Amino acid sequence: MLAASVALPAPIPVIFDTDMANDCDDAGALAVLHALADLGEAEILAIVTNRKDPSNASAAAADAINTWYGRPDIPIGTDKDGAKTAGRAPSAYAAALRDEFPNDARADDQMPDAVAVYRRVLAGRPDASVVICSVGALSNLEDLLRSAPDDISPLPGAELIRQKVRQTVVMGGGFPRTASPETNIKLDPAAAVTIVNEWPGPMLWQGYEVGCVLITGTELLAAPKTNPVRRAFELRPHHGRPALEIGKPSHDQAAVLAAVRGPQPDLWTVVEKGRVVVDSDGHTQWNTDWAKRHRYLKINGHPAALTAAIGELMSRPPKMEAVKP
Repeated sequence: MLAASVALPAPIPVIFDTDMANDCDDAGALAVLHALADLGEAEILAIVTNRKDPSNASAAAADAINTWYGRPDIPIGTDKDGAKTAGRAPSAYAAALRDEFPNDARADDQMPDAVAVYRRVLAGRPDASVVICSVGALSNLEDLLRSAPDDISPLPGAELIRQKVRQTVVMGGGFPRTASPETNIKLDPAAAVTIVNEWPGPMLWQGYEVGCVLITGTELLAAPKTNPVRRAFELRPHHGRPALEIGKPSHDQAAVLAAVRGPQPDLWTVVEKGRVVVDSDGHTQWNTDWAKRHRYLKINGHPAALTAAIGELMSRPPKMEAVKP
């Protein structure tokens, strides 16, 4: 008698909201997401960038990575005004990924708008099915929340989120309180205040203190030079040396892993029965005065197990590499 087949869990549908310009952990996080998709654990619905970069190449960098992993047609949208900051230098790696690796993305200012991509993807999905993973400025989330009904969907943004989004995972802030504003929050503090107060669904937060003890990147030394994620780590310096040689904190990779696999109890401790508060200057803290649909993550035990899981996924070869002409 043949053994009965065991149904595998359905892949988690994810919209990845990323900087993809400043730090190479965004590139590493997209590599982790593709590896999880290769394993049948994730479905990448779309990528939206949330920080306008002078290189104008954030979308192309994401598309180069998508192409390397054999998924060249994932929808990509960009935030045209980006995080509310000015005077930053161009990305250390985005233009190189655009110029050195196969992709067919247009310049960021010519790509579809991030909110339009959000609304189109969400409108086409079953209710309570989508996971959003945000690893940059919260500008896109605020714009989506404030978006009006249109020809894509008759629902205003808040109702579209409430109906379609199952969980939102945010890499940002620090807990139980930051000594100084964390980068993703201070990129657009007003948007962060809006999101913690008005977002109509459950939110799982991962603070700065998690990723800073998870050092990965040297695993990519063994990857071929045709791998654009390896190139991003080679070009992005950390303490004066390439991140490829010495590794770098894995803030965004950890958030992607938690978004897809959930807070696995052997790796994570989940703090609940409270709420995230963002001050007007960008400080974050966890308050227990009353409970919202907020939780935050702490590493369970030694960070070595989580570091190893991220490093293995980030350096895993593509299952179905494809090359665009």
